[in-house]
Amino acid sequence: MNKFAAVFTLITLSTTLFTPTISAHETIDGWQRINAPQHATVKLNGVDREIHPGCAFAGDDYSFYFKKGKSDKLAILFNGGGACWNSTTCLASLNSPAPSYVPSDEFANSNPLLQDGMLNLSNPDNPYKDWNIAFLPYCTGDIHFGSKDTLYPTGPSSGQTIRHRGFDNFLYAREWLKSRLEDKHASKKRHHEKKRRHGAKSNEKADKEQGIEQVLVVGSSAGAYGAILNYPYIKDAFPDAQGYVLADGGSGVFVDSMLQAAIRGPNSSWNFDANLSPSVPGLSSVTSLGANGFTPAVYSLITNHYPDDRFAQYTTVHDVIQTLFHNVMTNSSDITQWNNLTPATFATWTTGMLTNSYTQAASPNYRFFIAPGCQHTILRSPTMYSSQTVGGTTFLEWMKGLSSDKNKYGWDNLSCTDTGCQFQPLSPAQINACLTAP
Repeated sequence: MNKFAAVFTLITLSTTLFTPTISAHETIDGWQRINAPQHATVKLNGVDREIHPGCAFAGDDYSFYFKKGKSDKLAILFNGGGACWNSTTCLASLNSPAPSYVPSDEFANSNPLLQDGMLNLSNPDNPYKDWNIAFLPYCTGDIHFGSKDTLYPTGPSSGQTIRHRGFDNFLYAREWLKSRLEDKHASKKRHHEKKRRHGAKSNEKADKEQGIEQVLVVGSSAGAYGAILNYPYIKDAFPDAQGYVLADGGSGVFVDSMLQAAIRGPNSSWNFDANLSPSVPGLSSVTSLGANGFTPAVYSLITNHYPDDRFAQYTTVHDVIQTLFHNVMTNSSDITQWNNLTPATFATWTTGMLTNSYTQAASPNYRFFIAPGCQHTILRSPTMYSSQTVGGTTFLEWMKGLSSDKNKYGWDNLSCTDTGCQFQPLSPAQINACLTAP
């Protein structure tokens, strides 16, 4: 396996392994797998919306996972797995050593039983092991935000349709969760209505045990964008719950050509702009912005619209997969250039990441954690429990600070660039080490 193919195994997380450990509607170790129908109607923004859940290729159904917890808290995890937006990334790359996305949810990385980090619920140090958890696999190449079947040409008179239905998949999961869980206010309202109608005695303890009081929305890699973009719809479903968002390994350093093809206008690949929440003033106009302004605008608008909720991002300073994808975006029609990672390539991505992070930090309810090294993502990795610190704080302590109302843990903007880690361009030897690291 060449170095570039080895890097892409980090994206797919062993996608060659077919491990459907939990069949549809079966429960193992408390995890329930829920199969989405190929067609459904959900209520969105007060009106009925037809959705068509599924993975990238026709006939490949979509499933997500849920584990009931022992608390009034809910964690929603958006999984990662690359992205695609043209014939080269969506079709040709699947027949190369460098697939740019995961087209099915039947791979190992879509199974929560095979993940570590936040999904290791047997780890006593996991602060979320008793939460209700929804795990949303990803198989549509559209950062969980597409709602379009797009025909990509394979020749002068032939083509192949890719189903970019990540937003539809999310909407079905959201509807399922909303029908089975309530936020705190709705639970109390239902209890008091029951008391009024039936003369039931008030039970304050029962009130406190019912309903969702906190919602933590996280996403890794491509899922990081699903977490922040879909947060307004999650907030609509649980309006009185305290909300927290953590984007893991998705710093949003884009290029204009990719944004033009994937998200801008009705002819774009994903039908992205049609799915932006009208609940957030100004959000519908972000697709008109250039690549440098897009991600900071998304975060600014959403964080300012929900001032009582908290938002955060994690990355390493030389994230190898994010750097690689920036190079894919720059050379999206030429697979032969994708593995051409140079010191300048890393420097471009790192500069963009730092600019975005510090710009977004202008919002008082936003924080970043920038760790040393080039590892991609942390929430699905045992590294989540590492004793390594930035500014004297471990990642786990920082994440607890994000999702704790008690302010028991510190929650500050932390960057290893302020404490001596290398952020200058990597040398060829260092790049090689990043590409071959396990």
